Amino acid sequence: MTFESLIGFAGIVFVIAIIPGPNALLVLYTALTKNRTMALANVGGVALGFIFHALISAFGLSILIAQSSVAFMMLKWIGVVYLVWLGLSNIKAGLSLKTLKIPESGNINNIMSHFIKGLLTNILNPKIILFYLSIFPQFVSKDAVFRESILLGGVQALVVSAWFLVVILLARHFKVFLTNSNNARWLNFLSGGIFIAFSARLATAKL
Repeated sequence: MTFESLIGFAGIVFVIAIIPGPNALLVLYTALTKNRTMALANVGGVALGFIFHALISAFGLSILIAQSSVAFMMLKWIGVVYLVWLGLSNIKAGLSLKTLKIPESGNINNIMSHFIKGLLTNILNPKIILFYLSIFPQFVSKDAVFRESILLGGVQALVVSAWFLVVILLARHFKVFLTNSNNARWLNFLSGGIFIAFSARLATAKL
């Protein structure tokens, strides 16, 4: 894995992180209605969720490579298609977006409960699952799948956690930013264009 690839991956996960989604809205809601400690517990759970996804992806890709090099290459192209779909979906979401609501997190007040809620919100997010199944093969080397998958999972956990820390520190300001439908719409347009551009780069690159 090259440094350029690592930076490219970090860029993608940052774009995904700033789009208002279940993880971001959960952290924001907790910061606004509970306290920073509980919100940090959410972040810890979300971060661990990325490591979990990375482990599952690493084992799956390792088995796939052992079975068929062609299948691994096909998975790479599925990733290209997925990026196009993700880009178009974000653009479509931006066009149809009217309102954005922060989800309720209930009356839980202990740190472990908030940690588990962040973990489950991440693990059970189908978009994150699809991301790991289709995007990871674009960045890992065949001879270092496990090591590089864990590295990428760690990078994603760090990038997303860093962004969420900013959200927690400036929660009241980000409430206006993240829940404003106009801001969310343009973030969807921007991210959609970035994903489509990246898919074109992958499609023309030598896989």
